[in-house]
Amino acid sequence: MKRILIIFFVMVAIMLMVSCASIGQFMPSLSTDAVIGNVHVTFVALDTWFTKDAINTQAYIKLLDEAEKKFSGDVDIRDIIWTTGMVVKWPNKEISATGRVIRLNQEL
Repeated sequence: MKRILIIFFVMVAIMLMVSCASIGQFMPSLSTDAVIGNVHVTFVALDTWFTKDAINTQAYIKLLDEAEKKFSGDVDIRDIIWTTGMVVKWPNKEISATGRVIRLNQEL
């Protein structure tokens, strides 16, 4: 009986973790964008009640910061895709974001 109860609670915990994962897309690229690379960041969301807009903004800021470290010149981020991961410390969740780096103000 004790073993069945443990298995039940483990299954419920797994279902909750899987069902709480979400994905978002933000700032699609244009056909005229000059893609020069990709960046990836992982960060912790400070609140479980984050809206998609708040996560989009935070992902954009962190990806842009990483792009400015990796690439010189005037760059921006497009095609941002993020996913939520495991709970780091309740209620904080890990978020993984990837985006394409584009060159702004390119000379023609």
